[in-house]
Amino acid sequence: MLFGKKKDVDLRIDGMHCEKCVARVTDALKALGCKADVSLAEGLAKVKCPAKIPVDKLIEAVSALGYTATVK
Repeated sequence: MLFGKKKDVDLRIDGMHCEKCVARVTDALKALGCKADVSLAEGLAKVKCPAKIPVDKLIEAVSALGYTATVK
């Protein structure tokens, strides 16, 4: 559960090819305490996270999986 101030971030995710990719990205963002709605078709992750988490941290978590993430 998220507490305190939240922010919404849309990330463009390149390199996802299947639902397993979607699950990996979702799990990585959840591990940071975020909620994420990841769309394979759109190549997009709509993320709601605590305001204290820098966007760079979200990008690093996705990049560590081998995908490219940029703020949309």
